[in-house]
Amino acid sequence: MAWFTFFSSEIYHLDPKDLLVLKDTPNAPVVENEDVILLLGNIKTGQEDTLYQGRKLLENAVAEGISYVPVRVAFHSRRPKWDILSPFIKKVRRRFYAKGTGVYHMETQEIRHLGLERKIRTHENAYDFSKWNLSSEQRQKQFNELQASLKEKGFDDKTPLEIMLCRSMGVKDSLQQGHHRMMFCLELGINRVAVEFMAVSHAPRWCAPFFRWFYRICHREKKNG
Repeated sequence: MAWFTFFSSEIYHLDPKDLLVLKDTPNAPVVENEDVILLLGNIKTGQEDTLYQGRKLLENAVAEGISYVPVRVAFHSRRPKWDILSPFIKKVRRRFYAKGTGVYHMETQEIRHLGLERKIRTHENAYDFSKWNLSSEQRQKQFNELQASLKEKGFDDKTPLEIMLCRSMGVKDSLQQGHHRMMFCLELGINRVAVEFMAVSHAPRWCAPFFRWFYRICHREKKNG
């Protein structure tokens, strides 16, 4: 793939039927050691998600009744090669946002297993955001409304969870929107959710290994702390 193309830090098990409706990426040379690759588009520019490789494998999976297949997500970085700050500064990296055009389905528990949640929401810390400055009554109201909606109607595919590729330190995927829905889906036994992918930037290749190591160290300390 091109020098400006990067991969998600994780492999996602997605419904093959969602991927088979995509068009093939034109003139895509095969990437070794990867079976299925989804190439993220950009909804702002009208560039659609495409299937980079793996159509035959997906067709076989559907024929065999396999619910989910492992998929790597690729994206084109719009960050200048010399820029090493945008992965760390929110206001800077926002200039490079690109959201894909597709909605895909995966198991809820996999999001937790992959460690994508930036903060696991619980009954105690739900809607406890200082920037929102919500009263306890307002927090409880939003809590009750979301819980009731998911319990009565199930997960709404029209509002998928947002996964940002390489969000943390430019090397680790993380959940951008949907932490509270994750909490209730796991509580209520909702085992299938809709997701959409977005990307912002990726750490420069020459320093990405260091950032991956640093992220693992910080994450380990956070777990132990």
